[in-house]
Amino acid sequence: MVLVSRPPAVKIDFRCLLLLSTFQIWNWVTNSVSSLSNGVVSIFGGSPLLPDDYVCTQEYSIELLSVDPLVIYVNGFVKDHEINHLIHKTKDDFSPSFVYDYKTDKNEILSEVNSTWRSSTSAMVSKRDPVSRCLAKRLKSLMGNLQHPDTERLQIVKYVGGERFRMHNDYLPVHLEAKHPDGSTKKFNRLVSSFIYIGDNCTGGETYFPDIKGVGPNADGDKFSRTEDGMGLLVKPKKGNAVIWHNVHQNGTGDERMAHAGLPVVNGTKIGMNLFGIYYPDEPLVGGT
Repeated sequence: MVLVSRPPAVKIDFRCLLLLSTFQIWNWVTNSVSSLSNGVVSIFGGSPLLPDDYVCTQEYSIELLSVDPLVIYVNGFVKDHEINHLIHKTKDDFSPSFVYDYKTDKNEILSEVNSTWRSSTSAMVSKRDPVSRCLAKRLKSLMGNLQHPDTERLQIVKYVGGERFRMHNDYLPVHLEAKHPDGSTKKFNRLVSSFIYIGDNCTGGETYFPDIKGVGPNADGDKFSRTEDGMGLLVKPKKGNAVIWHNVHQNGTGDERMAHAGLPVVNGTKIGMNLFGIYYPDEPLVGGT
């Protein structure tokens, strides 16, 4: 989270990136079922809620919500047995959620609890967990020809009555450090965000993108809401589904149009997952690993 005013908009030619993305999307749609034998990874769960022969499949369908900036809705991104496993594994691990707060005077980011800004609870999942590994594989496969060396750790978030996450961007104004696949430590940022819904027994709690045009009047009311003026994309919690978006322009600068908020839960409980696909600024954004 960055508590600073937005800089002037940056106009970037997205044609190259969008053509690559659209080409990849066509491949996902046409191959999501017929080519499951390609790249399927068998991972044994060792969990009472995962079958012993658990297989990480890539079965889902997608809908384009926005082209520029690119926002994708994924139906069936996570399966029921995977959800049950993750909820079981993290049931005793929840604590107040942290935010990243940018300190302009020090040009650094601090991780801290700020319940006024983000009032949910959260739990982290090990990268060695079989479902966590599978979801990372799914997200990276969606990134196609974009750089996708790794993801951050999977985070489970829980919202109950009145809890929310105020307006923020996932792109960080200061690059953090992570272990590169080559063993070195390198600076990274968040190229792609995914928010995956795994508990939808609630009213309210939409994910709100004020700068993205909303859905049309004939859109699925179980998945989307509409604002009166049609501006602002509102995605409802829908168990198993995900919304995925790019955080950066093609030149690597943060895209302020991707500001979003988790609106307050009115009743019930909303459970979701954050999974961020990272990139290294000193490597090509397109055509990377």
